[in-house]
Formats: sequence, C-alpha cells, structure tokens
Amino acid sequence: MHPEIVRIGGLRLTFYGLALTVSFLLGTHLAIRRAKKSEVPEDLVVWLALVILLLAVAGSRTLYVVTHWEEFRGGFASVFKLWGGGLTMYGGVVAAIVGGIAFIRSRGYPVWSVADTIAPSLALGEGITRIGCFMNGCCFGVPTGLPWAVVFPEDSFAAAVFGMAAIHPSQLYSSALAFVVLAFLLWLDRRKRFEGQLFWSYVLTSAAARFLVDFTRYYGDGDYLGQLGFLNFNNNQLIALGLMLTSLIMMRTLRRRQT
Repeated sequence: MHPEIVRIGGLRLTFYGLALTVSFLLGTHLAIRRAKKSEVPEDLVVWLALVILLLAVAGSRTLYVVTHWEEFRGGFASVFKLWGGGLTMYGGVVAAIVGGIAFIRSRGYPVWSVADTIAPSLALGEGITRIGCFMNGCCFGVPTGLPWAVVFPEDSFAAAVFGMAAIHPSQLYSSALAFVVLAFLLWLDRRKRFEGQLFWSYVLTSAAARFLVDFTRYYGDGDYLGQLGFLNFNNNQLIALGLMLTSLIMMRTLRRRQT
C-alpha cells in the first residue's frame, strides 16, 4: 500500500489521483472509439466525460461530507481538501446519472443511445479507480483467514482499525468484478435489443457487485442497518438494491417502448 508516489514541496502525487486520471483518459478513449461506430459525435463524448467526472467527484464528496459531518466541524475549508480522502461512491453515481442525462438532453441527442456508448467506459473507470483505492488504503475489508488476505502497513487506515490483522482486499474484489462487468457489456453490445440496455445493465450489474462485496468491507457502526445471520447489512447495500430495482424497471420500460 503506497498512497503517495512522490512529493514535491507541498504538492503530492498519489496513486489514487493517478488511478483517477488514468481511468478518465482510458475511459474517454474507449468511449470515443465506440462513438465512431455510431452516430454519437466525438466532441459530445469528451464534454460528457468531463461533466460526469466533475459531477461524480462533487457528488461523492457531498454525500461523504453529509454522512460524516463530525469530521468537518472544525473547519469548513477541509470540505474542499479532496486529497485527504473522503468520497462516497453512490453520491457520485446518482449525481453523474442525473446530471449526465440532463446534459445529453440539453445538447439534443438521444439519451439512451449515448448512454450505451459510454457504459463500458464507466465499468473500465471503476475497475481502474478501485486499484487506486487499494493503493491508497481506503475502502478496506474486514478480517479474514482466507489465503489471499492482505495486511496493510502500520500507518494505514486499516491498521488504525484492525491493527496488523489480515483483511479482505475488498478494493480488489470490486476492481475484478468491474472488469467482469466490462467484458459482459462488450459481449452484450453485439446482442442488445433496445437503446439503454447497455447502460442500465451496467447499473444493475455494478450495483449487484457492490452489494456482494460490501459483505467483506469495513464500515463504521453508524453505517450498518442490521444483521441477518452472520451477514451485516449497510446503508450502501440499501442504495445498491434501489439501483438494481430501478435498472430492472427502466429496462422493462424501454424494451416495451422500443419493441
């Protein structure tokens, strides 16, 4: 776990920042390549990528601040110090979906055709960014005796909670599943039956993956909703279930409208 690549004066280059940059560049490149095969303009893809990036970061940070307000009572300026960590993915997901759809409509292009074009890029970006999470030491798992368990350094977030115990590499689970989702979407693209199928399939499978991985991930006591048997359920899993249900409803609605 190496959060920081290099420090020059007061500037820090972190692995998470690098992963976010690489995911944006490769995701945009993939979307542009896919746009060339459809009627989606390349410039729209580039602008949409920028809009999604900004909204995803802003939404993720906003939800984190709202749900962890006690961390920011000492000074509001710390809200804007993103390099210190503190993002909640689903805040960014909702902001990016709503804002992205609004942006596409404002430009006068078919929403679901464009959404299908960028859907694989979202999965690619998620897979790369989660590797950044692993290197940063955030989003870590709970203790386990499995042979692939990892031990984070003494100065890490995980060590502050669990000491030097071996824990689930939950970030890598999320990354691997995101790449599986990417492969599935590229396979589905050659077989899709209606516009919007790829995008909502991404939302469905990504939410399902998050729901499962979260059973291995650590959360503070205030984030848990309750326990069923040996499984602890948290707030993000409730959001994931909501996204899965929304995806199924949207796919059924769009399929009926277009067939």
